[in-house]
Amino acid sequence: DKAPLSKSLLLVPSAISILLTLLFQHYQKFFAYNLQAIKEDFQIWRLVCGRTICLDLKDTFCSSLLIYNFRIFERRYGSRKFSSFLLGAWMLSALFDLLLVEIAEYVFGITINSLPSGFLGPVFALFVPFYSSIPRVQVTQVLGHFSITNKTLVYILGLQLLTSGSYIWILALSGLVS
Repeated sequence: DKAPLSKSLLLVPSAISILLTLLFQHYQKFFAYNLQAIKEDFQIWRLVCGRTICLDLKDTFCSSLLIYNFRIFERRYGSRKFSSFLLGAWMLSALFDLLLVEIAEYVFGITINSLPSGFLGPVFALFVPFYSSIPRVQVTQVLGHFSITNKTLVYILGLQLLTSGSYIWILALSGLVS
């Protein structure tokens, strides 16, 4: 309720991702986040397509659940301010993606030609206001030592998303920095 942008981000990219995975596999190449094609062939459209639609269903599921949980920010800030935040985080994380790939290549000698696709940079960027502005409420304790809070599931989903790919840490770091 009162979160139309979150609902749209939940439904439209998820539906496109499922359709690309199940029915239109031959079109997946257009949604790959191929950095080599962006840098060498100046295919800027790959930057837009590769950073909006997930090609992995696990990433789609986890990011959809996170967007659903982060709809509280759209309710709190309003759709216009929330969309401005997402657009700014999306653009800044795209810039930081390219910078981090260049830094990884220069410092560690790792050549990265493509990154996991999807709306992952802004999703990871939403963890910063989630950490700082959502209060921690203890729900229960496990074995008397480990407290389970209202934030635990969201952090577990973020950790699952972080460990789902080989270079997804670049997207996570660029999202957090943005």
